[in-house]
Amino acid sequence: MEGITDRRSLETRELTIVNEVAKVLSRSHNFEEAIKDILKTLYSFWDVELSFVAIFKPHIKALQIFKAFGFSDEEIKRGIFKRGEGITGKVFKTGVPVVLTDLRSNPAFLNKTRVRDKLRGDETFVAVPVKVGGDIVGVLSIFKAFSSKESIERGIETLMILGTLIGMFYKLNERMEIERLEWEEEKKILREELKRTYNIHGIVGQSDAILNLIEVIKKVAATDTTVLITGESGTGKSMIAKAIHFLSKRKDKPFITINCAAIPETLLEAELFGYEKGAFTGAHTSKKGKFELANGGTIFLDEIGDMPLSLQAKLLRVLQDKEIERLGSEKVVKVDVRVIAATNRDIYKLVQEGQFREDLYYRLNVVPIHVPPLRDRKEDIPLLVEHFLQTYNSKYGKRVKLSPDAVESLIEYNWPGNIRELENTVERLVVMHEGTVRGVDLPPHILAYRRKLLGSEPMDLPRKIQATEREKIVEALEKTGYVKSRAAKLLGYTLRQLDYRIKKYGIEIKKY
Repeated sequence: MEGITDRRSLETRELTIVNEVAKVLSRSHNFEEAIKDILKTLYSFWDVELSFVAIFKPHIKALQIFKAFGFSDEEIKRGIFKRGEGITGKVFKTGVPVVLTDLRSNPAFLNKTRVRDKLRGDETFVAVPVKVGGDIVGVLSIFKAFSSKESIERGIETLMILGTLIGMFYKLNERMEIERLEWEEEKKILREELKRTYNIHGIVGQSDAILNLIEVIKKVAATDTTVLITGESGTGKSMIAKAIHFLSKRKDKPFITINCAAIPETLLEAELFGYEKGAFTGAHTSKKGKFELANGGTIFLDEIGDMPLSLQAKLLRVLQDKEIERLGSEKVVKVDVRVIAATNRDIYKLVQEGQFREDLYYRLNVVPIHVPPLRDRKEDIPLLVEHFLQTYNSKYGKRVKLSPDAVESLIEYNWPGNIRELENTVERLVVMHEGTVRGVDLPPHILAYRRKLLGSEPMDLPRKIQATEREKIVEALEKTGYVKSRAAKLLGYTLRQLDYRIKKYGIEIKKY
């Protein structure tokens, strides 16, 4: 009975090791850090005081210790094995696990790393291949003193599982690194393109929506027509108004903004049209209004939907007759002002409800420009993030970057506050962090949104790899016109291996 209990305890420990390693891989985005944590796990749960993972390096045509536990830096540097050299090289060449005992005297143990002096004498050296499918990419090796109750065969099985998990993560990490480099290159190209074309007075983007918007801005800027800009709060309506002004012939004249929702009704008329001395209590001197101050230039009436009905008739007169009257004066003042208005409200609905003059609506709505919310142009988010990083890194003297998974989380988020919210988020990240900001460092509400989007459980590692593999197979098939032999060559598979995966993933073969 005692033997059965001991065996079950050992089996539980081996399962625990596999489970802990799987946890390490599921939460890690860095292959080097993941291997370091795996070797620590072997020490913590299995008393493995010396271990290493060697990876094949094509440029030196040999295996090299990538990460080790219990080894000095000098010992790690010595860990280079040619294909077939020593036990490590032999396992890499054949793909067959090897067990070696009597390490102090066994000539098969080459002791290239010179760790023999650290051994007590009762350790067993076990080396297993690190595999990705049929390919061997490295070797996992441990030095362990197995007790009389432990099965070396079970130990080899456990290490083989770990070797497969490491191999899968290595391949996934390799693909992620390739995609990261491609993304960096694309980002560099887009950044250069951004400088030339897509950054008109702060308007950043390369989506169809933004490119179309820029074309409209260029056309409108060449005229003096009235413009009504609509869109949610934070989408950059004021920036578009500025772009229109600074691309127009009025660019050397004033650009004056007034927020119709921020000023009380009793003061708004005086702000817009000015007043004469003694026009009301406290009017000790005469003052020009915004329309007079903007003469020759542009006035931007933000939140026009909140303008009181009593003032809408006076604004209509300005648009029709190009003249104003100050409060307390009967003198007419001619003004040459272009009017750009903006609102985040449904102004046509306000007209139907009698809260906004219909004739004023049609006067303002000569050229309507709708600014899409950020959630409808997510392809612009990486460019906006890069733009704001440059701005705030420069402002605060920092060099903060965002990891690809952090950018991915920002792309997935729905941004109810639009560009303003994104900008504030990036500024906060620059202020609060140094170096690279990871996905887990993002604000809690963004992480909560991603968890809700993906479901309560993160995608496990095998599913991640399968999803990536399926995507690459479909991509190769499309590139080769669904000629399987050519697609297999492109992927590095045999035709039989490709057919198996096509069937496994249920990929439809299109006929041309």
